[in-house]
Amino acid sequence: MRKIVDAQPNFFLNLRCDQKIISEYRSKYDFIDRFLDSEPSILKAVHQDLRNFGSDTGRGSQFSSEQMLRVIVVMFIEQLPYRETIIRISESDFLRNFTRIGMGKVMSHAFLCNAFKFISPQTWGRINSIVRSRAQDKGQISSTRLRLDSTVCEANIHFPTDTSLLWDTYRVLSRLIAQCSTEVPAWNLGNRFHLGKIKKLFTFVSTHSGRKNKSTARRVKMATKTLVERVSAICDTAQCYLDNAHRIGIDGQHERELIDELHHFQQLGTHVVWQAYESQVLGNKVAASERIFSIFEEHAELLKRGKASKPVEFGHMVTIGQTAEKFISFYDVRERSLHDTKLKDIALQNHKKSFGEYPREFTADKNYYAGMEDIQNWEKHVGCMAIGKKGNRTSAEKDREHSDLFRELQKFRAGVEGTISVLKRAFGLRRCLFKGFKGFALSVGCLVFCHNLVLLTRL
Repeated sequence: MRKIVDAQPNFFLNLRCDQKIISEYRSKYDFIDRFLDSEPSILKAVHQDLRNFGSDTGRGSQFSSEQMLRVIVVMFIEQLPYRETIIRISESDFLRNFTRIGMGKVMSHAFLCNAFKFISPQTWGRINSIVRSRAQDKGQISSTRLRLDSTVCEANIHFPTDTSLLWDTYRVLSRLIAQCSTEVPAWNLGNRFHLGKIKKLFTFVSTHSGRKNKSTARRVKMATKTLVERVSAICDTAQCYLDNAHRIGIDGQHERELIDELHHFQQLGTHVVWQAYESQVLGNKVAASERIFSIFEEHAELLKRGKASKPVEFGHMVTIGQTAEKFISFYDVRERSLHDTKLKDIALQNHKKSFGEYPREFTADKNYYAGMEDIQNWEKHVGCMAIGKKGNRTSAEKDREHSDLFRELQKFRAGVEGTISVLKRAFGLRRCLFKGFKGFALSVGCLVFCHNLVLLTRL
């Protein structure tokens, strides 16, 4: 059974601290250290997920849940990959003390990766609620004002085209089939894969698809059709391979994992062939809701936010709500995004549940406008709903939007853009490097937790 706390001998070699930036760095971590010690419910919530982590292998049992939580906090605050996080902590006596590793052995980066994925997004939601309750009880945050805004956190994928998805499918399926045949030679059906020829087709289509010359366009269309046929053939081959493996028999956990991975990508590849055939060969439009944009991060959505520099983005919508003190009291990330007007209702209901009352003043941009009737209904509970209207306005609506309170709240609303910039630059919200939607959601919960901790050091 994993320990929740494991006291280790500490040491501190660098006692001299002359520079202001070093003093601020240490004071930030000292505050977080005291905060985590004063709120044992945070550690208990993490321990509920981590107590059985690694119990099947027995490896890493010498590391406590407290040490893993603190290492994760360092990773997100410093914005380091797994490997660099372990190196930074190993070489810093100050961070060794903060993470409670002390003079003990530092965990491996692979162990840290698996431990982070073992904590659920729901647990990070409970942890953020604990932090909010603590800040509210101490009077560090208030419930009178709430501002709301959304942004896109991009998935870690290349720009998707039908051609690139076909090439990804072919190379992944051929690699997995070859790997399975090496592990279990009895499954081998004697298939040969011509990666060079397929890559040549992919390169020709991707580099000549924008040409206006009619003969080149015909050649591109023929090459695309050939590419679709070849990828469709390898999907059929993969299905035959799976049937043969099940008929012969699958022994061992590793072999089962290989077959499951091949089955997963075979299904995604079949969908990629369908959408490419519909759009590139038949010339039909395929709705974004019916497409997949990556066989590696199939959960990614296509999002249009009206930005000139980025007409479309691939990832998920992240909505954050802030109090007057810039504390993130609400956040939301979903596999299928809701409209902003629905998220506004969810945020206000969450605010009442968290603080026991609706905010007296609420502000958001025009994307959250759902009509004057909706605003009037909400103003029965909220004193002022400062949401601008899209399009033409009546004289009464103009007077409402030119009032002193409305203008002041709109200035307050603009501050959330700065927080979003900080989350993207300093906490990793710009692009999620974790795999799968679960990794996406738990990374958002963790970065909100770390942002709030750093913010409380200044309040």
